[in-house]
Amino acid sequence: MRAVLAVLPLAGIASAAEYTVTYTSGPHTGDKCTWANSCAGSASFVHDGDHLLVWDKAGDGHSAVVEYERSDVGGSDYTRDWNHYGKYAKLDVNMNIPEDGWITYRVCLGEYGSRQVLRDTCSSFFWESAG
Repeated sequence: MRAVLAVLPLAGIASAAEYTVTYTSGPHTGDKCTWANSCAGSASFVHDGDHLLVWDKAGDGHSAVVEYERSDVGGSDYTRDWNHYGKYAKLDVNMNIPEDGWITYRVCLGEYGSRQVLRDTCSSFFWESAG
């Protein structure tokens, strides 16, 4: 299996998140899957290190996007992180949430160029403690 790694610093993000993209030779299914499309995108929260992982599992022209709220970042809308890197790409969002914090998230498909989330593809929200 061959993997490619890229660390992507992104400006304008409210948190001190760090982004990493890797590619694998096959699909992976996270804890939450997109609806009505055979899990074309999936996401998982990993407590050890506070990583939110987002997989694009289909070469369907759509991006996988995770929408979330976290206890240590305020705001009136969800934060969205886009995996627009193509089939079998995994986006790793290193979040650094305080141990007494939480995250609630869902995974959807969307159009990265217009930043349009395809609401009919979204999973239900999943709440997890960071500790």
